[in-house]
Amino acid sequence: MEFKLHVFDLDETLWTVSGGLCNLVKPPYRLDTPDRVIGESGLWVELFPGVRDLLKSLKGKGVYSSLASRNDKASTMGLLEFLGIAEFLDFPQLCWKPKEDSIKRIIQLIQKRDRVSIKPEEVLFIDDWPENVSAVRKWGATGLLFGQDILSFEDLKKMLV
Repeated sequence: MEFKLHVFDLDETLWTVSGGLCNLVKPPYRLDTPDRVIGESGLWVELFPGVRDLLKSLKGKGVYSSLASRNDKASTMGLLEFLGIAEFLDFPQLCWKPKEDSIKRIIQLIQKRDRVSIKPEEVLFIDDWPENVSAVRKWGATGLLFGQDILSFEDLKKMLV
């Protein structure tokens, strides 16, 4: 199936985090590698291999990509911008709500801005927590468990692009 919207979790899905939560990585930031940001305390986030390329490819294909992550918006957006991937994301939802509520909000904002309707079955959601994937599947979207259903973003790109 061709998906109109791809929604990703962040911590331990799109990137790995030294302190457990990306909110703990505080500015000023510095790049250690193109995909690894270190904050002032030495804590870091690092994109998993293939993430940047996948997001670019999805954007180039004209489909929507976004985030549903339980993190604080300001600090997380700072990291996404510093890594240069914020531009590939449509209406990221960085809040402490259930993932299906965040996805519904993304769909509402796309509908309002672009007049594009997206049904639950046109959504692909990827997360590392089984409970989040299960809840989104019950809502009607396709949910994949990172680390089990999908092992790498290179493989995901082959499936989607």
